[in-house]
This record gives sequence, structure tokens and C-alpha cells, in this order.
Amino acid sequence: MVKSWWDELLTSNAQPVKTLSSLLLLVGWEIWTEMNAHVFKSKVAPVAIITRNVKDEVSLWAIAGDKYSSNVMPRE
Repeated sequence: MVKSWWDELLTSNAQPVKTLSSLLLLVGWEIWTEMNAHVFKSKVAPVAIITRNVKDEVSLWAIAGDKYSSNVMPRE
């Protein structure tokens, strides 16, 4: 079910869909990074910190010129 949804998302050529796809990959990357920190360094970050990391990265994308990122995750 998730795979078919993901495949359908990736076959669309609309820019906001590509931005959403990038955002989903970023969230997965942040979770992966946190899991590695927990397993290998015995560090645990609260969900609020992980969420802040994602928002900060999306803000950097917007600064770098991604005009659609603020539509997917508005700045605060």
C-alpha cells in the first residue's frame, strides 16, 4: 500500500510533489540519523528536536532557492 502510494507520488511531474517527496526523504533521513545516534552513541533526542532539525533543513532549502518548500512546510 505504501509502495504503491510512493510510486504514484514519484511518477507525477509537478514540482510541489517533488518537494513533498524530498521532504519525506528528509524526514526518513533524520529518523535514520537519530536511530544511529541512539544505537551507536547512546544518545536520545526528543521528537521536538528531530522536528526542529527537519524544519531547519527545509528553511535552508528555501534560502538556497527552493521556492516550493515553504508551501509544504511553512516557516514559523
